[in-house]
Amino acid sequence: MTAWIGPDLPLRELECFAVLTDELHFGRVAERLGVTQGRGPQMIKRLESRVGGLLFERTSRRVVVTPLGTILASEVVPAMSRLRAGFEDAQAAASSSARPLRIGFQCAVYESLIRTVASLPAGMTKLIELPWADPFTRLAQDGVDVAVVLSPSREHGFQQLAEFSRQPQYLALSRRHPSAASSQLDAAVLSRIGMVAPAASAPDYWREANAPSTTPSGHRLRYEATASTLPEALSMVASDNLGVLLCKASAAYMPRPDVQYVPVPALPSTSLVALAGRGRTHPLVGRFAQELRAQTHAA
Repeated sequence: MTAWIGPDLPLRELECFAVLTDELHFGRVAERLGVTQGRGPQMIKRLESRVGGLLFERTSRRVVVTPLGTILASEVVPAMSRLRAGFEDAQAAASSSARPLRIGFQCAVYESLIRTVASLPAGMTKLIELPWADPFTRLAQDGVDVAVVLSPSREHGFQQLAEFSRQPQYLALSRRHPSAASSQLDAAVLSRIGMVAPAASAPDYWREANAPSTTPSGHRLRYEATASTLPEALSMVASDNLGVLLCKASAAYMPRPDVQYVPVPALPSTSLVALAGRGRTHPLVGRFAQELRAQTHAA
């Protein structure tokens, strides 16, 4: 006999519970569910009343799953995941456009992104490279459904699906450059090297984060050229004796015989963010976000 979901099962509260076990932060839960900041705590309180005990210990600084919450999560989280995946697969299949999920990416297709794409329905994804110097335009103009780009993003009209792949920064140098043989570069040495910055297409705050004007210690950095794509920047590095900053993962994905990648511990780490537009969501965006978070947590 089939066990049907009855009207007394609080699905919305259980969805909130499943998301909170992942995020452990009510603000991020509200963003993922598209509800107000106060709605999440209200749903959890109602669920705790229905269950008959505390599912989370909550303070002003953190949220922790209780033993009772752990028991419930062991059943609810995978069940909600299967429920959402089944619904979104059917929704995607029934979509009148039947077009694939367009995933924009910067620099390289990293392993976590590859695994995420492989977990989605076959033939329902399309990877589109985004310019290094222009991370947001294609998403803003509906040219992609999801953009996986270098952080940060302060753009209006986007929702952040995940932040992941925090990586130390490296400087790409021609193998002929005097500093190419160094084991690492400090701020003083970095300040004496002319570098390539992303072209002016990107917002100023994003360019400052990914091509900083100064180091945290106050050393001024020099940029002598700009490029629209990272391969273009690397070609300039190899031929013009300049440098370009990029993360460790990008360095590993873009080996060149004429370029050496040197660690720069004087600069903070970078990360990637996955973004989607608000209000015109492809049926697979939610599934993509869920799988990406699962892959990055497992890494």
